[in-house]
Amino acid sequence: MFPVPWRGKSSNVSAEKTHPLEQFRREFDVLFDRFFSDWPAPFEPEAAGVRMWDFDVSDSDNEVIVKAELPGFDDKDLDVQVNDNLLTIKAEKQRKGDGEREYRSFRRTITLPAGTNPDKAQASYHNGVLELHLPKTEQAKGKRIPVEAKAAGTAAPAGEKEPAKQGRPK
Repeated sequence: MFPVPWRGKSSNVSAEKTHPLEQFRREFDVLFDRFFSDWPAPFEPEAAGVRMWDFDVSDSDNEVIVKAELPGFDDKDLDVQVNDNLLTIKAEKQRKGDGEREYRSFRRTITLPAGTNPDKAQASYHNGVLELHLPKTEQAKGKRIPVEAKAAGTAAPAGEKEPAKQGRPK
């Protein structure tokens, strides 16, 4: 069982045996607290490797839009590529100085829907957010087929048989 840092309770192991349901309740409480809190706290050692950046893909009629949060990187640190229908976004940054070294990296690959046109793609990076606009080809946009409503009792279109009327045979 893990200690919950903000409760201030220590996780002393006692010699007493606890009932299995009590132990289950405690572990469930810990799980619940972690899920609905900011655990680990931002300045705790456990938080050093945790990055929860937003990554969003939206598909409209005309284009696919990808937004990726990449705070702390410069535009020259980014590498965006499309091979076949795979979009790969990579970012790497190394900093050395004053006896300290820092290395940050990000990599995400997604499959794009068929019919995107990477030759006409546009990418911008502002305030740590990369935004890609990948237009769709005309074939990928799809065609809308109009649907006509028929009034009850009207004749079937030419070439089609009218449905057989059900009822009692005479």
